[in-house]
Amino acid sequence: MNESTVTANQLGLLNCYNCGLLSKATGRIHSPLKCPRCDTTLHRRKPRSISQTWGFLIAAYIMYIPANFLPIMTTTRLGHVQSDTIISGVIYLLVSGSWPLALIIFIASVFVPVLKLIVLTYLVLSVQLKSQWRPDDRTRLYRITEAVGRWSIFTW
Repeated sequence: MNESTVTANQLGLLNCYNCGLLSKATGRIHSPLKCPRCDTTLHRRKPRSISQTWGFLIAAYIMYIPANFLPIMTTTRLGHVQSDTIISGVIYLLVSGSWPLALIIFIASVFVPVLKLIVLTYLVLSVQLKSQWRPDDRTRLYRITEAVGRWSIFTW
């Protein structure tokens, strides 16, 4: 981070993970801080977020395999029924002349999810290893991944 960047933690602000309210941390040391809007316990960092992220990432890698090898589309053409996986469906659409649709399905179902998994793995590793290398760029990468990831079929 550059010298002019100030974090919410440095300002003593806490974000409610339930309702999103930004609250000033009070001086109470022994009692848990509560959100004034929804009474949820406030934390400086989300508890167990690294282990939960690893769990979701491992599950996503595991589920990505059957998502690409099990049939997801059945087409009927002149009485011939064909079951397709995502990749074979993309190839079928390309061969039949529907390349714009094939491109959209490939980007949303194959390219973006793989890229999202790789980027999220890199980001969680960099957090876990307490990397100080280019934190502004890593934050930007996370925001881009979050925004683009919503448009893929594979969402969290």
